[in-house]
Amino acid sequence: QKGFTLIEVIVAVGVLGIMSLLIFGVVTTMFKVSSDMDAVVETNHMARVSLHRMTKDLSQAFLTLNQGIEEQTKSVFIGERDRVVFGYVGNVPVKAGELQTDQGVVEYRLGGTTDGKEGRKLMRRFKPHIDDDPESGGEEFVMANGVKELRFEYWDDESEEWEDSWDADDPLSATEPGYRLPNRIRVHLELYDALGEVHVFETQTLVYMTRPLLFGQPISDAAKQWAQQ
Repeated sequence: QKGFTLIEVIVAVGVLGIMSLLIFGVVTTMFKVSSDMDAVVETNHMARVSLHRMTKDLSQAFLTLNQGIEEQTKSVFIGERDRVVFGYVGNVPVKAGELQTDQGVVEYRLGGTTDGKEGRKLMRRFKPHIDDDPESGGEEFVMANGVKELRFEYWDDESEEWEDSWDADDPLSATEPGYRLPNRIRVHLELYDALGEVHVFETQTLVYMTRPLLFGQPISDAAKQWAQQ
């Protein structure tokens, strides 16, 4: 009876082994490319969502000289290199029975380190009412993970320069920029992906209400003095 010789069997097994290694290499490469793409897509999505939310909130920032009867509200814009606190008119009440308006206080800053990943957390703090302490209170949640750098810059239309900080917390302040908002804000964000690669993102937004609001007659002493300037 005819059959395979030992040498033919050894050659066939060898060829099969080589083909298996080639196929394994191709499959492994495909899975790695897919994993790399997933990491890039996830990072880009997280950046786009974060930048969209930040620029939308910042574009609706405002200052007001109006006060309630008890004068217990403080309207501010505190802009730092990697942190910003401001009042805005972009709140959308969604919970039944809650006493909220379109106004609120928002803060963006870097939080603690990201678990199992390089970088820090991008935090958003929101308080659904404006009171006399805008820098505390409210609820925080994580906007993005793996942040290498968060940077804000503020465009001064009068000096035509980008500023690293912007403090508008006193209607009677004689220090620049005074009680007004920047015309534009630039947001720079750098994120690590799951593979440790850094991705750089940057965008700008206009601020639509740069001058403080004042409806009706000034009530507070500060508002009266500002209105007379």
